[in-house]
Amino acid sequence: MSNYLVMFVCTGNICRSPMAEGILKDMILDEFQEKHQVMPIEVLSAGTHAVNGYPASSHAIAVAHKHGINLTFHRSRAFTVHVARAADLILTMETNHTLFIKSMLPGIGTVYELKSFNCSNPERYSDVDVRDPIGASGEVYATVFDELKREIARVSQDIFNRALEKYRA
Repeated sequence: MSNYLVMFVCTGNICRSPMAEGILKDMILDEFQEKHQVMPIEVLSAGTHAVNGYPASSHAIAVAHKHGINLTFHRSRAFTVHVARAADLILTMETNHTLFIKSMLPGIGTVYELKSFNCSNPERYSDVDVRDPIGASGEVYATVFDELKREIARVSQDIFNRALEKYRA
């Protein structure tokens, strides 16, 4: 039996997807501390155009640190078909990332834009893309972090339920 694998995908895997990975891992820890519930979840991130081995951007590290999340050990990972096939859920930061993955793996049914995943009101967003903060100020990174945290909090219970269903199956 394997854990439920969630993968966050952005472009370079040094800004958005590492922050998203850290946020969900932090929420999993909170679930354990609050409810003593161990979640059978593995969380990874990758980039559609990432070069393996780069650290998270300094602004991503700083913003995450302000929220008690340590990204200093993160190293970028290129998105691969092998990992995509292993993932139970792939959440992308942009429509272009979703299209990239679907072009690599036609028929894949586990990939969604984060902002549209389990969204009961799709009109809620005029744009499902999460802004890429690369090259922007720390304030922009903070805004993106807050958006990621809000979206991941919105879908976290569903992810937890899916993980427990897989574990119990």
